[in-house]
Amino acid sequence: MAIGVNGLMSGLDTESIIRQMMSVERRPITLLQQQGAVYRAKISALGTLKGTLADVQTAAAALKKTDLFAGFSASASDTTVLTASASDAAVAGTYQVTVSALAKAQQVRGSAFTASTDVVGTGTLTIQVGTNTAVNVTIDATNNTLAGIAQAINDADADVTAGVINDGLGNYYLTLAGKETGTSNTISLTMADDDLVDDDANGLSKLYDNPAAQTMFETQPAGNAQLKVNGIDVERASNTIADLLEGVTLTLKTTGVNPIEVKVSRDVSSITSKITAFIEKYNAALTRLKDLQVSDPEGGAIGILQGDATARILQARLQSFLHSPVSGVASAVNTLGALGVSADKEGKLSLDSTVFAAAYEANRKDVVQFFTQTTPGSEGFAVQVDSFLDGYLKSTSGLLSAKEDGLGRSVEHIGDQIERMELRLTKREEVLRRQFESLELLMGQFQNTSGALSQQLDALSNLNAQIYKK
Repeated sequence: MAIGVNGLMSGLDTESIIRQMMSVERRPITLLQQQGAVYRAKISALGTLKGTLADVQTAAAALKKTDLFAGFSASASDTTVLTASASDAAVAGTYQVTVSALAKAQQVRGSAFTASTDVVGTGTLTIQVGTNTAVNVTIDATNNTLAGIAQAINDADADVTAGVINDGLGNYYLTLAGKETGTSNTISLTMADDDLVDDDANGLSKLYDNPAAQTMFETQPAGNAQLKVNGIDVERASNTIADLLEGVTLTLKTTGVNPIEVKVSRDVSSITSKITAFIEKYNAALTRLKDLQVSDPEGGAIGILQGDATARILQARLQSFLHSPVSGVASAVNTLGALGVSADKEGKLSLDSTVFAAAYEANRKDVVQFFTQTTPGSEGFAVQVDSFLDGYLKSTSGLLSAKEDGLGRSVEHIGDQIERMELRLTKREEVLRRQFESLELLMGQFQNTSGALSQQLDALSNLNAQIYKK
């Protein structure tokens, strides 16, 4: 607890004097606190820089994967007629495709009813589509209306979609549509009517359009897709065709008279998108490094890492990768510049995708090696960048992590110093207060003694005056 000193005896502003004296003695602590704030700011800056560089490393790692360069793309000249996609197993080529018919699923309907709630009958329906496994659907008192039967069929997953259609003329029909297209996927509906007669238009057999023949009415026949590919007639059961062109899937949308050009080529767009992503992350890292090292005393801008050797070397090394050729790669494509990557006056990169596409088309193997080569001493660009940044970003042995740890220890050391100095200053203030209190007490004693002497002198003077009168 601080000792109060009021200066009543001395007339001094002792509290102000103590504060000023302590302020002087706190100066070392203030300097340490400022140094600690600088260290913490550097730790924060390094953390942000690590995050930015981690983005660059992730983008570089994506470019060193060889499967990135194995892809193909497929395009169609008229996507309203068909679309095309390609897998890694595709073969480059151009094809002329004419679609004359789409594959269709068979659709059938039963006899007419007066309402969807009409009770039909009970028993077991057996539905089979093509050579698929037949599915039995039980119809009982809980689902024996026209709508209930349609729902029971759908719930049974019987390879058809059932529904009830009102034609607007008072007729309600049970309809079945096959889930699979193609002429081989026809619908077969048979039943075991609980009335034991399956062809009398009573009970479940009323579902048949022709009970005597035990048949439904076909509203749409099943059909195969029909097309011509480079002059060759082709049929398929589905409108999604994956076994016609190697590694290519065609999805037919509609028919057309004119041939559609389907082009299968190396997928350059996915590669350029990865290069563009790397460039964006690199430019962000470069900007961050420059901001942290800016030195403009006149403008009042000094980066927190200005003069830091680690940041300076890191920036220089990153920029050196841009111009360094990769050995073992054809000279026409062994630098980023040869692949359409250029730098502006500030060092920021941009990609000319047309130049890259041409280089990739002419030297695909060497372009792949430029990014992905793992030969010791001749590593590809992306491999080098990934490995280089790993040396800075590893959580335990990375240079930036080690720098963070060192700064963190310095902050802790400063904290310990400040704690010890605060304790010493607390004791120092207590000593000062006691000294000033002693001064005030001494001054009080002097004043009391002075008063007593004055009284005695006054008494002596009075006594002399009285003697003189006598």
